Amino acid sequence: MKDRILKVMEQEGMTPSKFAESIGIQRSAMSHIISGRNNPSLDVLLKILEKFTYIQSDWLLFGKGNMRKDEVYTEPDLFPMTAVNQPGVPGFSENRRENEVQPAVNISKHAVIEKLIPVEGPSKKVSKIMIFYSDNTYDTFIPEKSGKE
Repeated sequence: MKDRILKVMEQEGMTPSKFAESIGIQRSAMSHIISGRNNPSLDVLLKILEKFTYIQSDWLLFGKGNMRKDEVYTEPDLFPMTAVNQPGVPGFSENRRENEVQPAVNISKHAVIEKLIPVEGPSKKVSKIMIFYSDNTYDTFIPEKSGKE
């Protein structure tokens, strides 16, 4: 977090003492933060966000996303649609029917599952489903026990 505060100071062209004065904290407190002796308090972070309204709170607090609110942040694609089964790729065979190029399915990141299809297999039962939201909250769903078990 110290490095991100230093980046804000650099962006603003401020010395640590001018930065401390601009957000309303003592110069010694800013010195302790920059030296790594102390972590910034929530009060200091809120003062930075109030003074420099262009700063993304997630960036300042967690290092996620871009520094500025006006910059567009795109999350890295963890599962890119890369071509598979091409010459040079392990498992490729010139005579295999599976090598035919199939059209890619475009699945939205916000796709909704309309129908669940049960999978036959070992007697595993769903005990809990957790959904995590972008605001760092979550919901937990626990299926009701039916008389069929």
